[in-house]
Amino acid sequence: MLSNSCPTSTVAGYQFANFYDCVDAGYAVAQSTYRNLEDLEEYNRDYIENSKIVIKFECKEIGAKT
Repeated sequence: MLSNSCPTSTVAGYQFANFYDCVDAGYAVAQSTYRNLEDLEEYNRDYIENSKIVIKFECKEIGAKT
């Protein structure tokens, strides 16, 4: 959050029938990803705390106009 930039940007490729299911799954995946950050060598707890690391997700319609 401090730098307002993402180290990587990935598209998970999940598809959902509705917005509700997308958000529900997004929060579950974000929580799991966040809890597993410390398993990665470059993301120890101090780094996560000091850098204010967060997991972001977005639900977009396929073919939606921007």
